[in-house]
Amino acid sequence: PLVSLGNLQLKAAASHTTMYPGNKRKKLWREEKERLLKMTLEERRKEYLRDYVALKNIPTWMEDLKSKSESDGENAKEDLQGKKSLSEKVSLYRGDITLLEVDAIVNAGRWLNIL
Repeated sequence: PLVSLGNLQLKAAASHTTMYPGNKRKKLWREEKERLLKMTLEERRKEYLRDYVALKNIPTWMEDLKSKSESDGENAKEDLQGKKSLSEKVSLYRGDITLLEVDAIVNAGRWLNIL
C-alpha cells in the first residue's frame, strides 16, 4: 500500500482508505504526519519508492546566470546589480514537479492572471 504525501509516494503498513471510513482516516493521517515529522531527512528518503530531485540540486537564478555568463565568457555583473536578493531566493525548474523533494506544490495559475 502507498501513502502520497507532498507528491512523493511512501510505503505504508496498510491502506487507510479501504480499512477505515470517515474520522478514523483523519486520525490515521495525523498519526502518519506526526511520524514523518519526527523522521530525519535520511529516514524519509529510505521510504521513497522512486527517484527524487533535491532542492539543493536546482540552481538559483543567480547561480544559473553566473554559470551562463562564465560559459559565454561575458561579465554579467551589471545584470546582477539590484536583482541579488530575489535572484538568490528563486529557482526555475523544468521537469516532472512530482519528483521534487518538497512538502507541497501549489498551483498559482489563477494568480498569474491577476498580476
